[in-house]
Amino acid sequence: MKHILSLILFISVFNLQASQPSFLLGVDVFMQGYVDRFCAGKTVGLMTNQSGLNAEGKTTIDLLYQHPSAKLVKLFAPEHGIRGKIEAGIHFKDSKDSITGLPIVSLYGVHGYRPKVDSLRGLDMVIYDIQDVGSRAYTYIWSLREMMTVCGQLGIDVIVLDRPDPYGAAVLDGPICDTSINSLLTRSAIPRVYGMTVGEIARYFNKEDRLGCNLIVIPMAGYKRGMLFENTGIKWKETSPNIPDLGAARCFPMTGTLGLLGQLHIGIGTKKPFQLIAAPWVDANKAALDLEKYGLPGVRFGVTSFTPPKGLYKGQKVNAVTLHATTPSAVKAATVELALLYYFTANYKRNFKWEKKREVQFDRAMGTDQVRKMILGGKSFREVVSYWQQQRQSFAQKRQSYLIYK
Repeated sequence: MKHILSLILFISVFNLQASQPSFLLGVDVFMQGYVDRFCAGKTVGLMTNQSGLNAEGKTTIDLLYQHPSAKLVKLFAPEHGIRGKIEAGIHFKDSKDSITGLPIVSLYGVHGYRPKVDSLRGLDMVIYDIQDVGSRAYTYIWSLREMMTVCGQLGIDVIVLDRPDPYGAAVLDGPICDTSINSLLTRSAIPRVYGMTVGEIARYFNKEDRLGCNLIVIPMAGYKRGMLFENTGIKWKETSPNIPDLGAARCFPMTGTLGLLGQLHIGIGTKKPFQLIAAPWVDANKAALDLEKYGLPGVRFGVTSFTPPKGLYKGQKVNAVTLHATTPSAVKAATVELALLYYFTANYKRNFKWEKKREVQFDRAMGTDQVRKMILGGKSFREVVSYWQQQRQSFAQKRQSYLIYK
């Protein structure tokens, strides 16, 4: 019944375009045409954060809490908390929402990342509405997968309100992760940049990983694959403290893992997080020119200098290479990071070092230990790119059957 219902919904959503704006978020489609159908007489939980907003900037929390058909009784918060103010990697406890008074269940707490069965008792459905960044190294899709796993076991529906991908959901890049690595970020064999919206990746998880979840995806109306976020007319809301804008979202998989090696400042604590690569010992002008020669599509390199207000090299003037995703739908973000890893490993041997104590953290974020081993083992940049291109062929074929947008 669920599969039939989803198909009817899919057809009906795109019929909305005749009388509605050219683009609608999943939350707006849901609130305008489907909230009564799905929520009437049901007890609802909502997994969201500050990025869960409709086109007018109203929170999904308020929309459901105030709607007569939706009996919203509980909130579920991923990393950074329900309002997105908690710093990365900080675990937090269950609490109560100061605005609605609803209980908040932490999905990034001392008890792990999977919701406890008791926290879901009495619910008929859990609705998910969080803006994704399109990179496997971000925790939100994994918290969704954990929720789907438990809801599948309990027979609780999961409804995903779909949202745009910052890259246009068109590019696949980076290695397929090794699911034997013990990390929240490696629970399913997907590439670093997976080229799918959150609704599409949820469908992939459910079928490929046999989660058995009663999953319903509310598609966006008027969305096309390759469509840039800027062209939707929707304003970007920071998804976490270090992803305040689209520039940070798009550069996150270009520098995030690089920063874990502890040698280079990547803009955290500045107005350009993930968009800078800096150190006092970097010759930024030469590095920018050399990196341009790699011919990496969709990205340009510039130079600047600044004094970090905190963290690595605090109080010291650093020279920085800047990154700009000039053509987001074409940029291969993981390949850009690989080029950076090779460049600094080869050209700054005295300063840029692979420390043993950081290898585990690096491998977890990269999703595999093979990239590190190939770099340190003398494999060329092209050999590593070829390695993960071959890996992705199987994923690319599987991915096709879960795509919603053309």
